[in-house]
Amino acid sequence: MTPIAFAEILQQTTLGLAMRKAPESAVLGIQIAHVFGLILLLTTLVLINLRLLGWGLREVPLRDLVRSTRTGLWLGLVLAIGSGSLLFLSAPVHYAGNAAFVPKMALLAAALVVQASLFAAVTRRAAPGPLLARSTALLSLTLWFAVGLAGRAIGFV
Repeated sequence: MTPIAFAEILQQTTLGLAMRKAPESAVLGIQIAHVFGLILLLTTLVLINLRLLGWGLREVPLRDLVRSTRTGLWLGLVLAIGSGSLLFLSAPVHYAGNAAFVPKMALLAAALVVQASLFAAVTRRAAPGPLLARSTALLSLTLWFAVGLAGRAIGFV
């Protein structure tokens, strides 16, 4: 099954039909939730990654920083993915055919894998090695900001 054929099926689901018929104010609210989720997610990731890079918050133990930002990270992720899924369902055929959408999804998948594996392993350590910490931070920041840039590009291609 092609991505467009799958998108056509999604477009006819109850939720897909409801999203297309939703008032503009509801869609705007979902878009605001999406941006807010991305801001919350990226803010927490930037704080932790700046600490991994040694560019700030050096006096805060890494484990404490990760623990204190965990709620913001998860809330941002849930808001961004949940609202993004609803926005996708409002026009799945349009998004599936958008040249920036597929790269965004691939970057998002890569960012999530890095977060769940390498980033999680590094931030569990009390004092990760500097090379591992810095390379993980750079990879994480690059992937997440690439997701954001690809998402922004969706409206322009």
